[in-house]
Amino acid sequence: MKSNNGMGVIQLIISIVMIAIIVALGVYYVRMKYDQAKVQTAKTDMLLVEWKAKDAIEKQTVKGEEKTYIGTKVSEMKEDTLIKEFLSKNIISEEEYENYYVLTDEDLEKLGLELSNYENSFFLINYDNYEIITTKGCEYEKEETLYKLSDILEKEGEKETNKEETQQEENKQETENE
Repeated sequence: MKSNNGMGVIQLIISIVMIAIIVALGVYYVRMKYDQAKVQTAKTDMLLVEWKAKDAIEKQTVKGEEKTYIGTKVSEMKEDTLIKEFLSKNIISEEEYENYYVLTDEDLEKLGLELSNYENSFFLINYDNYEIITTKGCEYEKEETLYKLSDILEKEGEKETNKEETQQEENKQETENE
């Protein structure tokens, strides 16, 4: 009689498949968290730009100075390749070109920010409503690219609303079951 003390071929294959599944799930989870972190970083940077721009304008108002907007109007930079590429996506309408200002790294420095534009990208600001846009955009869930700060905040608000609704439904079901 043979003594079979080792693992069989089938057990080995099953073990390898299980390890592969665990690794694949781990990679997916890490990638998802990394993408979420990129969106959060973009959101934070855009909020910083918004806050510093508001602060600069408010300081001018308090001092009684005429408002001087930092940056260059989009309409004056239409020939820049990055701006031209962004405008081709129709994120903002032609009528809005006069309202948005392109913030270069030097402009961000003038605002007192220690951050710079992302690679091959600019921050845009509308001083009327303080809407912040990044020309590169950031990938959100399901391969959706968001450019405006308001869109990112809206999506996160929807996500929070959905979580709250789910929690309320669960609480309601628990109450009914009691």
